[in-house]
Amino acid sequence: MTKLAVYQTPAKLDGSQGSNRCTTRTCQIEASNDREAINAWLAEYAHKPTTHRAYQKESQRLLLWSLIQKRKPLSSLNRQDFEDYTNFLKNPQPKSLWCGPKGKHFEWKPFVGPLSDSAINTAMAILDSLLSYLVQASYLDFNPLSLMRRRKRQFSELMPTERMLTPEEWDALLTALLDRPENLDKARLRFLIATLFLLGLRVQEVATHTFGDFKQIHGNWWFYVTGKGSKSAKIPVNEDLLFELKRFRRFLRLSELPLPDERYPLVPSWRSPKSLSARQMSTLIKELAFDTGLSKLEKLSPHWIRHHPATMQDQAGVRFKHIKANHRHENDQTTRRYVHSLDQERHEDMQKLRFSLA
Repeated sequence: MTKLAVYQTPAKLDGSQGSNRCTTRTCQIEASNDREAINAWLAEYAHKPTTHRAYQKESQRLLLWSLIQKRKPLSSLNRQDFEDYTNFLKNPQPKSLWCGPKGKHFEWKPFVGPLSDSAINTAMAILDSLLSYLVQASYLDFNPLSLMRRRKRQFSELMPTERMLTPEEWDALLTALLDRPENLDKARLRFLIATLFLLGLRVQEVATHTFGDFKQIHGNWWFYVTGKGSKSAKIPVNEDLLFELKRFRRFLRLSELPLPDERYPLVPSWRSPKSLSARQMSTLIKELAFDTGLSKLEKLSPHWIRHHPATMQDQAGVRFKHIKANHRHENDQTTRRYVHSLDQERHEDMQKLRFSLA
C-alpha cells in the first residue's frame, strides 16, 4: 500500500495535462503542474503564518486524496469528485493509510480521524478559495465547487461562525481565568485577554507593540497600532481597559500609566526583556480554553477573541461605523472619513463595551 510520507507524484498525474486546465487564456501564474499552482496560491498568504498553515494542510490533503484515491490530478477533479471528497472527510478510509496520532512523526498522516461538520465546512471553504484563485489565474477552466450551490452557501455562512464565541463560552473562559491563583502569570494572561478583547488586536500586533503605544490625547486615551499591510490606526481605550492596564502595571511595579515613548512590551516574557511571541501567547490562551472543559474551545485561538467583541459591541449599542473603525476591517474607505471628524463620538461610544472580572 502507498505510504503517504514518501508518496511521489507520477508524471501522468502531476496535472500538466489535467482535463480542467485552461487552454483559452494565458495563465497568470508560473505553474505548469498542480503542485506549482497550489504553491503559487499559498504564496499569497506567506505574510499570514496561521492562515498559510491551515491552507497548506487542506490543499495537501486534497491533493493526496486526488492522487491516491481517485488516481487523477487535482486539475481533473469534477463536481462528483468533490461530493466524494466531502463524504471521505466524514470517514477517511482506509484508516491505516490516512489516520494517525497528533504531532510530528516519521510517517506523517493527514488525519487524526473523521472531521466534524464544522471542520468539513471550513475545509471546503478553503478549497473553494483555492479553486477560485486558480480559475482567476487562468490555470483552471472551471471551479467544480461552484456547482454545489447549496453546499457552497453553507461553507460561506458557517465558516465565520466557527470563530465566534457564544456568551456562555465567553463566560466559561473568564471563569476559568478567575479560578486561577493570583500571581504574575495570571495577571499577564488577564491583561492579554483584555487587550485582545477591548482593542480587537491581532495577537501578532500584541507581540510587536509596547506600552508606549498608549497615548493620551485631549484627555482621552488611545492605542496607536500598525497592523497588517503596515496600516496605522488608533483605537479608543475605554475605562475597563484603562483599569486592566493600571492593574497589570502595578503587578509589574511600573507607573500606573505608560510614559511617553515607553518601550516595555505589552505582554512581557519572564525570561528576557522582550515580548512573548505570538505563538507563546496562543499557547497560554489554548491552555486556559482547555481549563473550561468545553470541547469547542479546544480549537480556540486568539483571533476568536478579536472577532468576539465585534458582536458584543453591536449588542452594546456601538454604532456600526465605529465597530468597523475599531476593528480596522477591509473595505472601510467610507468609514475612514468618520474616524477623524467623529473621534470624540467614537471614544464615547466605546465606553459601552464592558470587561468585568470580580
